Amino acid sequence: MPETRAAAAPRDGFVTYDELKGPGLDAARWSPAHLPLPTGGDHIPLDPNAEPAVGDGEVRVTIPRFSLSHDTFQPADSAKYLIFSTRQFELPPDRPATFAVDLAVENIGGEPEDYRRGMAAFHAFDFEVSKRVFAVCGTSTRVLALHEQLGAWGAGEPFYHVVESPYEDFDDDFTTRLRACEITLDRSRSTAAWRVDGRTVYEARGTFIPERVRIGFGIWTMLPIRDGRSRSLDGQGMNARWRRFRVRGVDA
Repeated sequence: MPETRAAAAPRDGFVTYDELKGPGLDAARWSPAHLPLPTGGDHIPLDPNAEPAVGDGEVRVTIPRFSLSHDTFQPADSAKYLIFSTRQFELPPDRPATFAVDLAVENIGGEPEDYRRGMAAFHAFDFEVSKRVFAVCGTSTRVLALHEQLGAWGAGEPFYHVVESPYEDFDDDFTTRLRACEITLDRSRSTAAWRVDGRTVYEARGTFIPERVRIGFGIWTMLPIRDGRSRSLDGQGMNARWRRFRVRGVDA
């Protein structure tokens, strides 16, 4: 797909990626994820029960009850709704780059304290080369940082870390207002930082930073498949809102 330019002029150093005017996502800027299956072909994680809505600068996805699962391939079981930017952002070698969105999350049923049963996320990632993923995630009551090296497609030794900063007080509520979520990647210092409302949730130093990333958003579970059966469906769902996808420090 052709590269697209950011949609708005800089504001506080940020450039808006998409004005999200609706009525649907702009296909020139966004695409559903295509996850290659070990048996061949692709899996597209868009839960049939999902109710997306786009407009007034915001995208909202409501899944009243998760229905998408997979009994053998963990990425296909975990991702309930996953959208990637068509644009790849080149990370400068000499300065940090920041990717941000305003996010609100509300669990429908389930157990918000157990993020594995349902969370919403904002991602900066490189699926093409390094398979490295950086994401701010949340439930109704928890604010989390996700740091991953995916191993499903043979790109090195995998790791999956979900981190919470216990003394950063977010009022145990991700639902009442949109929170500013930022991921800063610095190739010159080999660091990644996850911030919410200006507060650092996690920082990884001496970590690999890819040369380019996409941004994305999605809804997940993270329960491991056990004995050849998915455990990700238990009547729960999710409602999430993402507003003003924006970038700073990259050529937009």
